[in-house]
Formats: sequence, C-alpha cells, structure tokens
Amino acid sequence: MKKRILISQLVTLALLIAARPESWKLFWAGLAVMALGQAVRLAASAAIVKSRTLTTTGPYAAVRNPLYLGTMLMTAGLMLMLSAPSRPLLTAGLWLFAAAAFGWIYYVTIKAEEAFLLSVYGADFEKYKGEAPAILPCLRGAAGFFDLAAYSSEVFRKNKEWRGLSAAAALAAFVAARIHYAF
Repeated sequence: MKKRILISQLVTLALLIAARPESWKLFWAGLAVMALGQAVRLAASAAIVKSRTLTTTGPYAAVRNPLYLGTMLMTAGLMLMLSAPSRPLLTAGLWLFAAAAFGWIYYVTIKAEEAFLLSVYGADFEKYKGEAPAILPCLRGAAGFFDLAAYSSEVFRKNKEWRGLSAAAALAAFVAARIHYAF
C-alpha cells in the first residue's frame, strides 16, 4: 500500500485526539511494550537488505514481517498508554478502531509485498513462506534474533530506523504530557 505511512499517521493522530490518557501505570506498561516493538524493528532494520535479496536470517528466520510485528507491538504499547480506566467504552472503541485500521493497512501491505516477493524469488519465497509465519514468530526461528552475523551496521544506517525511534519517543513524550497536565 503506497500510502501506508500517511494513513498510519492519520490514524495515530485521530487516536491521539480522541483518547483521554490518565494512568501512569498504563503509560509505563505501554512504554515497555513500545520499547519491545522498537527493539524488534531495530533488529529487523539491521538485517534486511531491501529489494536486493530475500532476507531469511536474523529476525526474518522467526517471522517474515518483523518490521510489522514491531509496529504491531509499538501500536499495542501506544494503545496501553492511551487507555483510560475511567472511560472503558472510549478505550474499547479506540482499541477496536486501531485494530481495524492497522489490521487492514498491514493485511493489504503484506499481501502486495508477498505477491512482489513471489514474482521475484519464486520457489525460494514459497519455501521461506512455509518456514516462517507472517506476523507471529515461531520458536524454531527465534535463535535467528541472536545470530549476530545476520546484522549489519551499514544496512541499519541505510534503512534509517532512527526516524521511527524518534517518532516513538515523541509520541511517548506527548502522551506523558497529556497525563501530567490532564489535557
């Protein structure tokens, strides 16, 4: 999906506007989940050589879309931060909206990317598809996360994941300010 990032940003903005965060406990729990998601994204961005090879090592040994798994965890973390125990209907509505929006965005994106990878890598991609699940990692490939040979600092710099890290930090700071100043 070509407009995936713009649509994701608009959905996130809508969530930030509609939410009424109030809980420091949920903020810190959400920050921990968001940090886990960012760690997955950082690892994936240091392993993937986009448009040049079919990456099947590092986190890609456990899951075909670790960048999207990381994004899913980061979204769950943000949703925890934005949750309001005193407003359960609002919180449930926001979670449903986020799940539907991001579910649709990444379903469409993954299907398009898989069609592309199949057209480029054919049987190699089919084999890989049978070995690694799309989103939820398998245990047999989990060791790939710890295979240091799969990572490259040059690849990491080229993929510019620092932008996502910066955005996550800004989101967390904004939600913290909303809780602290009750706005």
